[in-house]
Amino acid sequence: MNRRELFTSLLRSSAQRQSIDGPPLVTATGVEPYTSPLTLDEVYHLLRRLGYGATVQQAAGYVGKTADVVVEELLGSSTETEPAKPGTWVDAVTENPAGADLQTRGSIWSAWRSNMAAFSNWWLKAMAADTKAVERIASFWSGHFISEFAFDSETMIPPQSLYRQYLMFRKDRLADFKQLVLDVSIDNSMVFYLGGNLNKVGKPNENYARELMELFTTGIGWYTEGDVKEAARVLTGWKSAFFNDEPANNGYYSSYFVPTDHDAGQKTVLGTSIAARTADNNTEYQVKMEEVFKLVEIIHEARPEAVSRFIATKLYKFFVYASPVDTNTQFVDDLAKVFRDNNFAIRPMLKALFSSSHFFDPALRGAQIKTPIECVAGLMRQLGVTVNDGASWTSKMDQTIYDAPNVAGWPGYHYWISTNTYPVRRQFARTVIMAMTDAQVTTFIKQFPDYTDVHKFTKNVCAYLLPLPLASERYKNYENTLLSGAPDYDWPSILNDQATAAARVRNFLVAISKAPDFQLC
Repeated sequence: MNRRELFTSLLRSSAQRQSIDGPPLVTATGVEPYTSPLTLDEVYHLLRRLGYGATVQQAAGYVGKTADVVVEELLGSSTETEPAKPGTWVDAVTENPAGADLQTRGSIWSAWRSNMAAFSNWWLKAMAADTKAVERIASFWSGHFISEFAFDSETMIPPQSLYRQYLMFRKDRLADFKQLVLDVSIDNSMVFYLGGNLNKVGKPNENYARELMELFTTGIGWYTEGDVKEAARVLTGWKSAFFNDEPANNGYYSSYFVPTDHDAGQKTVLGTSIAARTADNNTEYQVKMEEVFKLVEIIHEARPEAVSRFIATKLYKFFVYASPVDTNTQFVDDLAKVFRDNNFAIRPMLKALFSSSHFFDPALRGAQIKTPIECVAGLMRQLGVTVNDGASWTSKMDQTIYDAPNVAGWPGYHYWISTNTYPVRRQFARTVIMAMTDAQVTTFIKQFPDYTDVHKFTKNVCAYLLPLPLASERYKNYENTLLSGAPDYDWPSILNDQATAAARVRNFLVAISKAPDFQLC
């Protein structure tokens, strides 16, 4: 990606999205482990991609360790403690608004919108506070297996259900991919979103069956229309439970199975048959394991190369380099092999990716455009502040949490930058920085080593907030902004006046946030 061309184009483009193709990004590294002790810049790079940025203290603790050790710690475990609930609303249940009077319906919809905003803001804060990669990886899977909060003017998924889906992604984020696909396939929100409620014997709804293969596992071209139809038959009989005036056999916000709506006949998907069943074995557990999970297994067994490469490519574009035409195919193939060799376990693939020589190749630093979520959660984390309306800012930047443009998700790459969204990014950063209290700014200053040396402080902050080293002239310009005309030897004296120092540092941070490369990671 030609970064200079990308941001120069913002000045001359219309409000339309730009298609900018710079010279190909060349790397000479692969999936082999990166074994050198990590430098501070390499730690920053890792935490910008696998997390939402670092704190200075966290980064310092990883310097000198190997990528293998650091990545192992960041990935965490499947038993990470859940954050406190975003509110009591997560357990609230209402009647179905579709059958309610106009006033009740409006009240329920209004509560959903309010609670969805609360959930989104809560999640952004959880991302910023996460010292590992839990929320980052959960967010990736949420963006892969898309469900939308509102997908027309009068159709919404209650945020209570989406919150539980988030917990599923959090729990399964490092698991066996087949288990994750199974859990998604009968997830309460997904069953509703892609028409599972309507999928019954004699009247199959093919939406989820198609997306299961096209968007979630193999990609286009690895199945036939007949496979879609047969997979849809496998998935008949599942219902979502949202309301207190409708069945909720497994509790509210958990899907359940209706045997009489299930097609019990034999099915054949990708050349493999799933046996017919009788009334005696047409139970929820047996259908879940012997048909739905069997379907997932068939896809992986019949199309292992397609599944592994499709998921490896998605991970590469999200975490490494999002160019639609400049993916390192050899690295992706090697990563896909790691996935297959570990029987589609997610953790070994992530470990191989983030501890590889390729990931730490200098050519890949600063090659990604931050997503709006990364902008908001990352700035909160790096500045040590809380933003209560972060979700409204990500929406203005064209990324509304749990409301992707369609089931394919967000296109990413240059989509994130336009003449509409770029000014919003700068406005957000300025708003957050200028709202920092003197005490918060002082805490920010004192976390850096040698903060009383203005030259070192300037370079340390730039390394912390920007992905690549700067030319000496830029360092000098930022230093001049920080000193505001004072000589460099006055910096220790300036620090003795908290209000003056805080004002200078705010201006310094705003100046950095205006730079195009502030939008890169």
